Amino acid sequence: MRYSFLMGVCCLLFVGCGTKNLHYKQSHVVSHPYPAPQIDVSTKKRYLNALNAMRSKGRRCGSKGYYAAAPTLAWSDALYRAAYEHSADMSAQNRLMHGGSHTSSDWTAKVQHLVRASNFKDRIENNGYKQWRKLAQNIASGMPTLNSTMQQWRESEQHCANIMNPAFTAFGMAHIVAKGTNALDYWTQNFAAHQ
Repeated sequence: MRYSFLMGVCCLLFVGCGTKNLHYKQSHVVSHPYPAPQIDVSTKKRYLNALNAMRSKGRRCGSKGYYAAAPTLAWSDALYRAAYEHSADMSAQNRLMHGGSHTSSDWTAKVQHLVRASNFKDRIENNGYKQWRKLAQNIASGMPTLNSTMQQWRESEQHCANIMNPAFTAFGMAHIVAKGTNALDYWTQNFAAHQ
């Protein structure tokens, strides 16, 4: 079913495990950014407005607890390119996944000569966002509109917690529709806090 909603469990990446707020040292990756199309100003504004509107009001994110209103996020072209790369990879494979496919459509794995599939940290660093403190990614598939996708993320406690996290300062988002009879919409959001 084209509009059946499939949602990826969000990942929040810290260096190390547990609840310590560890800081990542600057990456030494030589970036080879994905050739994502330039995002038009109106789409960028729609994405930012939808996200920042959600952050502007306090809300409960299930068992993750209550989050007070959070500061607005700034757009990052590097996070957008990493999001577009991942949505394109999911679209090419027509499947929802946080990790890359480790096929020819997994750009970062290919250009960084990884012997494994890329993860979102790899993609974000490869696309030029290197001095980060925290990272997170939300993915979704199946919903055709921004509003319906944001609503699904709002209702998922971990996705909601990523969106409401006051530590994040930057954001990038991309949406791609897979080709074919059973094509789905693939959405990726990347969040980061700079050092």
